[in-house]
Amino acid sequence: MLIPAFNEAANVPSVVRVALEAALGPVLVVDDGSGDATALAAERAGATVLRLPRNEGKGGALFAGARALSSDVVVLVDADLLGLRPEHLRDLALPVLRGEVEMTRGVFAGGRWRTTAAQRLTPQLNGQRALKRELLLSVPGLKSSRYGVEIAITEHAKRSGWRVRDVPLAGVSQVMKEEKRGFWQGVAMRLKMYAEILWELVRSALRAP
Repeated sequence: MLIPAFNEAANVPSVVRVALEAALGPVLVVDDGSGDATALAAERAGATVLRLPRNEGKGGALFAGARALSSDVVVLVDADLLGLRPEHLRDLALPVLRGEVEMTRGVFAGGRWRTTAAQRLTPQLNGQRALKRELLLSVPGLKSSRYGVEIAITEHAKRSGWRVRDVPLAGVSQVMKEEKRGFWQGVAMRLKMYAEILWELVRSALRAP
């Protein structure tokens, strides 16, 4: 289990506890240069923590975490989820563990309407996935993809012909950036995220044969 986290001290403990209860192997939180007590909160909840000395972005955190893990299959989980249950994580992992698909992708369903609607419109941006660790590390530009990491993974999966299955995550949603950081800082973070996603779309298009 791989959980990238940046300034998520308030949210990461509950996600870690669910991940441990799912019993799918080690739970690693990558503290991506946080300025709060994310690392301590994750450790107290029972996770192993990898601390990055500076913020590398989500793609960099996943790259570092995947290299640190030895698990054959990695389940990627955001640190700010609400309504997550152990069976959600097992539903993501089992099709990959059984060799039925190369990757699963979680899609929110029945949670808060804003996050559910966003997931239905753009499921390719969902951070909840399971795939083989070697496939994750094979994604071009993974380390530098920042918030565009889901685009990088999705586009590489398409080009490589991976079998992908969407898995509904009933009742799951996320804490919005505006809720975590306050309205204006949250909006600024959201705009930064969109810019990094757009840049990754450009990079992925340039890589296409």
